[in-house]
Amino acid sequence: MMFTVEEINLIRAMDHTCRRMAIFDIKTSIPNIEDSDLKELCEKTLKKMSAMTDGDFASIDFAVYEEDEGNE
Repeated sequence: MMFTVEEINLIRAMDHTCRRMAIFDIKTSIPNIEDSDLKELCEKTLKKMSAMTDGDFASIDFAVYEEDEGNE
């Protein structure tokens, strides 16, 4: 499952220690989001995360994205 950079950044902003916590955090954040584009991003990301397994999620190397931030 491929995530966009925006989706990865959204997941990283949440508790991404496991897929279920990331899904929970995004779902509970949606009612507080007023920006329609951000809500749509949350919904797309949730759909992708719901379709993947815990193992698939665990295999995402978030450290790669953290290193990229240091180079900006």
